[in-house]
Amino acid sequence: MNEGSQSKMKNINFETGKRNISVAVLLTLSGGFLDAFAYVGHGHVFANTMTGNVALLGINISASDWPQALHHIPPLVAFVLAIFVEHLMRLDRDRRWVKHPAMTCLILEIAFLVTAASRAIPIDDFWLVPGISFLATLQTLFFTNVENVAFTSVMTTGNLRRGTQKLFTGLIPHYDAAALHDARLLWTIGMSFLAGAVVGGYTTSHMHNSALWVAAAFLVTAMLQIYRIAFLQARRDAG
Repeated sequence: MNEGSQSKMKNINFETGKRNISVAVLLTLSGGFLDAFAYVGHGHVFANTMTGNVALLGINISASDWPQALHHIPPLVAFVLAIFVEHLMRLDRDRRWVKHPAMTCLILEIAFLVTAASRAIPIDDFWLVPGISFLATLQTLFFTNVENVAFTSVMTTGNLRRGTQKLFTGLIPHYDAAALHDARLLWTIGMSFLAGAVVGGYTTSHMHNSALWVAAAFLVTAMLQIYRIAFLQARRDAG
């Protein structure tokens, strides 16, 4: 491999890997898993689904159940903080701060889950769910597309809505193969969230915090897939 090819290999682009359907499925499996983990194992609080947290907050307030209502505040604060951090990262257009923000956030999320699962550093329950909320929100802010279709990996309403719209667009008033392809992508992702929630609910009830090893495994596999796709693309570009 000549010097020019080696230079191209160093400039690996992760964008194609980030948009791959297998990566989207793995990220969404993790998203559903972590919501079930938080709800089953940590006081009926959602890690990712802020709509659920707001609804439950309202229900708790209406019932004057203030201790339970307070449980929903930290994930909401973490959600807002993650959006603020993502905004700061995007302001640095040259990315002098973080060269590959999406991959950096994914690595941080994996490290946090492994730490919590292994108990290498004890993480109090007060910080565990907000920590997951913060990092998972960053994940969905930097992983926004599967192929050329917008999706989210930490909730499913938008995916199912767009998938259903694409289904009807693909069938009425005439057959549209591209729309049906997009519908399959979005419904696959939507069902992945369900599957992740099933696995998360079951393993959390049996393993408690050690269940986070499963979520970490989903994310590690996604990261390796991104690197594999990016490396293969770089080799092809390098000739």
